[in-house]
Amino acid sequence: MSEIANVFRGEYITKKSTCEGDIPVILGGQEPAYYIDRANHDGEIVVVARSGASAGFVSYWNQPIFVTDGFGYEEKAGLTTAKYLYYVLKNIEATLNSMKRGAGVPHVSGEALGKIELPVPTIGEQNRIVALLDKFDGLCNDLNIGLPAEIEARTKQYEYYRNKLLIFKKQ
Repeated sequence: MSEIANVFRGEYITKKSTCEGDIPVILGGQEPAYYIDRANHDGEIVVVARSGASAGFVSYWNQPIFVTDGFGYEEKAGLTTAKYLYYVLKNIEATLNSMKRGAGVPHVSGEALGKIELPVPTIGEQNRIVALLDKFDGLCNDLNIGLPAEIEARTKQYEYYRNKLLIFKKQ
């Protein structure tokens, strides 16, 4: 992975050493830990949580964030797109989670993550894959997209079976 993505290492901070704001702090859990007034990254990035119970958790961001206890992976021009990298890593998230070591606070090492081999199709193919997965994600997770699509599908299904049930053959 280190050959196909630029690595961004999070900075150590504590909540006490910061001022409250609207920038999410990506600490290692599945949700932002808290919000502060400054960012250490802006733009597309894939973050892999480095330690704790959620070590190996993969998230995608396209906004100002502050990465602290994680590794950020940015696209390498001409090789990968950040969103494609997100989907590939999300697909192997269980493997990433199983890579954690240590008893007290388990962690995933940057060296181990860097050695992961990932498929790298052309940028055009990556964009096609991302477009399809984004569409499915929208259908599954966005009520404004998924619910109307589901209602339309069920309406068509209803009409189909209604017509089948109510059309009788002449005897």
